[in-house]
Amino acid sequence: MIKGWGFKEKRQYQRIQRNFIICYNDKITPDNKYEVTQIKNISLGGLCFVTHKFYPEGSKLSFELRTPYLTDTVHLEGAVLESKEKIKSILYETRLIFDRLSSESELVLQKMVSSLVKSE
Repeated sequence: MIKGWGFKEKRQYQRIQRNFIICYNDKITPDNKYEVTQIKNISLGGLCFVTHKFYPEGSKLSFELRTPYLTDTVHLEGAVLESKEKIKSILYETRLIFDRLSSESELVLQKMVSSLVKSE
């Protein structure tokens, strides 16, 4: 149970509340890279991040994740679950589920998340 709330967490993966910087692009237009945005939270199943554009459900995105915990960049791909407008026509919170992770990316992501869970 989550402290003070009286209900069980329903998510399959524990979310880590850390603000990491990522670069990302829409798989339809891979040459248009959005250089810097911020992750709100991340888990082994997906992430929530800030965008300046609305993405329809199912949009395919790819990422380059950099953290102080890793020497290399982690490459991730996923599909948008939801994009919520936070500031009218300026900022959106976009939720995404990972798919097609390479075994290397999955392993690095697992190590990063498990080390962060231990530090919380």
